[in-house]
Amino acid sequence: MSESNNSIRFFMKGEIMVRAVGIDLGTTFSAIAIVHEDGKARVIPNAEGMPTTPSVATWQGNTFLVGQPALQLVQQSASQERQRLNASLVRSVKRMVGNPPQGGIVSNGYRTNPIEVSAAILAKLARDASSHLGFSVRDAVITVPAHFGDRERNATKAAAEMAGLHVLQIVNEPSAAALTYSHGHTTAQGIVLVFDLGGGTFDASVLALNGREMRVIATQGIEELGGVNFTNRLAEELQKRYLAATKITYPQDNTSLDQLTIAAEQAKCTLSSELEATVQLTPSTGTSVSLAITRKEFERLIRLDIFKVKVAVEMALERAQKSPQQIDRVLLCGGSSRIPIIQQMLADLFGRAPEHTLDLDLSVALGAAYQASYCEQETMATALQAMPQPQVGILMDCVSYAVGIAVLDARGTQLTKMVMLHSGDALGQWSFPFSVRLAQAGTNFPPIGVYKGEGAELRQEDYLGDILLSLPANAQAGMQASIRMQQDTSGLVQILMTLNGNELPGALRRVSE
Repeated sequence: MSESNNSIRFFMKGEIMVRAVGIDLGTTFSAIAIVHEDGKARVIPNAEGMPTTPSVATWQGNTFLVGQPALQLVQQSASQERQRLNASLVRSVKRMVGNPPQGGIVSNGYRTNPIEVSAAILAKLARDASSHLGFSVRDAVITVPAHFGDRERNATKAAAEMAGLHVLQIVNEPSAAALTYSHGHTTAQGIVLVFDLGGGTFDASVLALNGREMRVIATQGIEELGGVNFTNRLAEELQKRYLAATKITYPQDNTSLDQLTIAAEQAKCTLSSELEATVQLTPSTGTSVSLAITRKEFERLIRLDIFKVKVAVEMALERAQKSPQQIDRVLLCGGSSRIPIIQQMLADLFGRAPEHTLDLDLSVALGAAYQASYCEQETMATALQAMPQPQVGILMDCVSYAVGIAVLDARGTQLTKMVMLHSGDALGQWSFPFSVRLAQAGTNFPPIGVYKGEGAELRQEDYLGDILLSLPANAQAGMQASIRMQQDTSGLVQILMTLNGNELPGALRRVSE
């Protein structure tokens, strides 16, 4: 064995600690993990000693307070001040990434945006991890929902870079969870469905496991559906019951609404293990009441959401060309998958109970850490001109959102979408070329619109940006060129154009740029 290979083996034995981390940037909670010297991934506790960090932030003293310190600032303030600070607390920023609200976000008088808030959350995770590990955390694999498009992934990457992190790869959350599973079950093989229902997003991914490799066959997600929706539906019902019990509308001040949300969240969690929950509503003004709600009543409130989730699972199976009977295992992931009616829906669909093999709250961060370790090994192997050692759980992901370009229809009368990449295509592979003819000489090709989605319709909400291509000085009208696209291993759109056999520099100018 060569000296280089010996060096790689020395590294693989764990005598040098992996420095790359995995980060689960969640809607309600975030976590960071690293692979230890024994080859096992573990979550790194934050400065407060907790495995997860609340994904909340508030502007205070020319900087962001993030996580528990932000919540404590609100909770420990006097009543009137608490209302103001609570209104300035930024929650569920993940739902805004890539799609910022008009006018931005205002926190405690400071106008900001989802990228900056996400960067503050990531910076706290990295800072706390650096303090715990004793070295500066920089390289990271970051997870996103599988249904995230180019805009959301690019915004997540921008937030990480703003936080001082170097993004090794962006990985889909269900794929990361499957990595955690494969590292705990080295002989696992067959077809699995990862059911990932978190605080704010949902994804179902079908994967083929053969022990060492994991290949994602298909994925389907729902934007803005998760535990937050269930909590909000329960809070709406509690307001109705408060009115019925007191003949008074529930107060709409920030403190009262915050107390209502907390009570609804606690009741939701209780109903995952108990058949009935008692809710104490104590608004800042008005009457305090005690209300009871049963699991059956809660299930009726969220039945439409459950139906949507079931349809998404069936669509993932259809894309994978698999029947429920062909799925060997259903793996639960995400805190909201604890809800009994969710598990019953899956048991009815697949004919057997889903597996509780994974840590529902931490498996995504752990899987990201395994992928970060693999990325670091590849980097070291490249530097040493050696092959990385084989390992369990090599991830081969697929395109999770279709992408196409705007072209003229056959009659040349209107623009339509030509889909270049379809959901299920392999990441990192170029599409078939689309031929174009230069209409005129010049150094710039007219911008080409890029849109996501499978259909031919060009919708403004699906617009990702324009392809900008620089032509050589000798380009003449009538010359034939071709355009190809790919999604790289992070799911980001890449462009390649060739003219007379020569590759031309091209880029996607994204909407957010």
